[in-house]
Amino acid sequence: MKVLVLAMVLLCVCSLEGAVVKRDTETPSSSLSDVFSQYFQTVSEYLSKQLPEKVKAEEIKTKTKAYLEQANEQFLPIAKQLHTEFMDFLTQMVETGKKAVQQ
Repeated sequence: MKVLVLAMVLLCVCSLEGAVVKRDTETPSSSLSDVFSQYFQTVSEYLSKQLPEKVKAEEIKTKTKAYLEQANEQFLPIAKQLHTEFMDFLTQMVETGKKAVQQ
């Protein structure tokens, strides 16, 4: 019985092996020089297109930072003066209110 089962399995395997189509593996068409040329082309495209855009972005950041620092230097004294004057005004209003209540 075991021999019969083994013979059937062997027969099935042999018939399936004939039905299987072996496909040729694709040979890599790119050689080492092609890989390096593609790499250098990618690097040159990056340096010519994307790098200047990043430099422009950094330049804009630098200019914006300088502008904000300049604005801060100009408006900080004005803001301090307005704060002082507003606090003095509030103090005078409170004192006037206290005097009005006492009378």
